[in-house]
Amino acid sequence: MMAEEYQLLRSSVKEFAQKNIDSIAVKIERQGLSPETARSMASQGFMGARIPTEYGGTGLDERGYMIVLEELARISPSAAVRVLIANSLFLPLVMVSEKSREILRDVASAKTNVAVDHCGPLEGHGGVSGVTTEGGRARGRVDYILNSSADAIIVAANGPQNNLLLVRAGFRPAEEHPRLGLRGLGFSSLTIDSTDFEELSENGSKLIEAVVDDMDLEIAAVSLGIAAGALAKAVEYSKARTTFEHPLKDYQPVAFGLSHLRAEEEMIRDFAYGEHHAAAWKIMARVRAAALARSATNQALQVHGGYGYFEDFGVEKFYRDAMALSILFSRGTKDMERLSEQVFDSKAGFL
Repeated sequence: MMAEEYQLLRSSVKEFAQKNIDSIAVKIERQGLSPETARSMASQGFMGARIPTEYGGTGLDERGYMIVLEELARISPSAAVRVLIANSLFLPLVMVSEKSREILRDVASAKTNVAVDHCGPLEGHGGVSGVTTEGGRARGRVDYILNSSADAIIVAANGPQNNLLLVRAGFRPAEEHPRLGLRGLGFSSLTIDSTDFEELSENGSKLIEAVVDDMDLEIAAVSLGIAAGALAKAVEYSKARTTFEHPLKDYQPVAFGLSHLRAEEEMIRDFAYGEHHAAAWKIMARVRAAALARSATNQALQVHGGYGYFEDFGVEKFYRDAMALSILFSRGTKDMERLSEQVFDSKAGFL
């Protein structure tokens, strides 16, 4: 895509999000992302953003996909992560098996909602799959499933081959976990007892781990959207809210703090969307954008004072979602070890 095409895409996604998601953002937080909203996103090509056109997707390149994620996250991080799960987690895992790729048509159209048991490789989760296969049946329990209301899920089965399974039916929530962040998506454990599954590949856990590691720029894009959405609300509020006969923006701690974060946002965006996409640069973008999302959303809360904690102001969700994104899509020490290996050109930071 050419530079002008990226600008048009950004404008198009922004307009869609403002018209179709902003007005129901609070409803999404309270009731979840509805099938109707998912279908409206699919009609714009967002749900199949990276899915190849031969399977009904949009086939966007990396930069175009990042734009979609960022602009959706400015309004609803949950909507952005729903797209992320379909395109950055589910898509590459299904593509390892040619016989199962037709499901991507239903994913792109939002006819099928999907999830991936991706938390196992993450530090501190202990989300090891308890699913086994025997006699043509998959049974067991998986923990910490984001978007757990899905119609199809990919899990790595226990066993010597550690098969990657695409389970299409026969699972249900076993335990609903508190939705502290990304409330538009369900988060729970699942009990699986199914004969409707396919074996996609061996070494399922390693494949899922590799996919999680390969999401650096996508996570950076969602993080930038969260930071941008929170800062925009903080700037507008600081113009309108007055104290001692002055708007908040007139006070140096507020003005300087928000201006500093806004400058950092622009610099990280230029960095993340730049041409230098070697492995080290991608990890740097992921780490710095995630840190910005956390600090920017915290500052936005402080600017709003007590009002920031009310859902109707639309600020607290950004703080919660920045934290949830860091927890559910970060490997912590492993990410820093990957970055250190790139910086030192050898294994580093392991003692």
